[in-house]
Amino acid sequence: MLQCPRCGRRFSNDVLVCPADQTPLQADATIADVPIDPLLNRVFDEKYRLNERLGGGGMGTVYRATHLLIDRPVAIKVLSQRFVGDDTAQLRFRREARAAGRMQHPNAVSVTDFGATADGYLYIVMELLEGHTLRDVLIRDAPLDIARAVSIMLQTCAAVAAAHEAGLIHRDLKPANIFIAQRPDTLAVVKVLDFGVAKFAVEEQADDDYETLTQVGALIGTPRYMSPEQCSGSGPVTAASDVYSLGIILYEMLSGAPPFNAETPLAIVFRQVSEPPPPLPASVPEKLRAIIERALAKDPLKRFANAEEFRQELLSTAEALGLEHPGSNARPLTLAALRDSGAESPSGSLVIDLERLRQVQAASQSREGNGGGSGITSPVRREISRLNIGVTEAKKRKRIDLAVATVILAILILGSGVVVARWWRGGGAQSSAAVTASPSPSPTPSATPTPTPDTTPANHPRRNREKPSKLKSAWDKFKGIFK
Repeated sequence: MLQCPRCGRRFSNDVLVCPADQTPLQADATIADVPIDPLLNRVFDEKYRLNERLGGGGMGTVYRATHLLIDRPVAIKVLSQRFVGDDTAQLRFRREARAAGRMQHPNAVSVTDFGATADGYLYIVMELLEGHTLRDVLIRDAPLDIARAVSIMLQTCAAVAAAHEAGLIHRDLKPANIFIAQRPDTLAVVKVLDFGVAKFAVEEQADDDYETLTQVGALIGTPRYMSPEQCSGSGPVTAASDVYSLGIILYEMLSGAPPFNAETPLAIVFRQVSEPPPPLPASVPEKLRAIIERALAKDPLKRFANAEEFRQELLSTAEALGLEHPGSNARPLTLAALRDSGAESPSGSLVIDLERLRQVQAASQSREGNGGGSGITSPVRREISRLNIGVTEAKKRKRIDLAVATVILAILILGSGVVVARWWRGGGAQSSAAVTASPSPSPTPSATPTPTPDTTPANHPRRNREKPSKLKSAWDKFKGIFK
């Protein structure tokens, strides 16, 4: 096993770089060398008891905790002790709490408290989330289905748009900072995390600590998801910079990999600034491809101005394509719509084509929006020719086999009737001949004494021995049929 020295996660030996923070992995420590976390079961400010370590990042560790006063589970992010004397790191940590506290949106993690212990631990209290980061989802499922990717991006854009409206620019959007919260009784909800390097656009000129924090942000940003102006420092970081990062994330969800990769961060930065992204897979619809290309424009003025413009364009495209997403006003599925978008398999099952189903729904919504006019027609149901050929051949073969079996059965019945008829007819004639026919006496050329008639009784043993057996009689009858 290999371990990330930055976040502490463990991976198999075939993984060399941590997928979350791109840190080279090291050999896992033995059990005897693993220290016990001194913060476990500790109580902060007589209110929060730290119960379990959930994970860690470059600056701090996240714990599952309990709010003792109201007995409520929460998540607490604690700044690492190695940054106790680092004023810049502490500034970033406080700005994260301040930025997240300013955010009031269902798709942004909510911060409820911030504090510092007597021995120097800084902590942020947040809502407890159950689920996985988008990075974990991509490692397991990439590339994602088009509807799933668009749904995740729409919720992400909603949170970032709220931040832009509040005067915040995230500047570190990446799959590791997008959390997919899953509860048993609700649909998956996207939560945007880590506003630690967020820029307060309205306070940039008056913030004395902004220049120092900007230098730190340039070092800790992730080049794979940073805009060209953020990578090179050639221009101001605006809301359009976040749009570029959102475009990179959507590109990765649909293709399975970010558009720009290289062995070193410097090489990635060079490609971000100078190279166009590779083409997306042909399965991505043309309208969606055009949106991503605009979001990934090198010139910030050619992109969407902010996340809300990006979300609106993506939302209209999702509605036109019939993609499912939270808040969709699509009508409930009907059996007729399912049959129109599917094909019957040889076993009688209905095979649903999701793309065709979405087109049927989109056509239905367009027809209703136009007042039921005849200008919009439903897509024609596609047939699976391979399956239809198989069904036809099977039916023909079944009919032929049934006809042959019928002919054979008729021949057997007719032959059995003939055999029985001849058997009975032959048996009756033979019995009649036995009763009426008697041998005529032959003329005797010479006078010979007349034979003495047999006066032996009928039930005499000797008479019985001369009478043929029933088995032999039946056999004789059977042979007579075929003579």
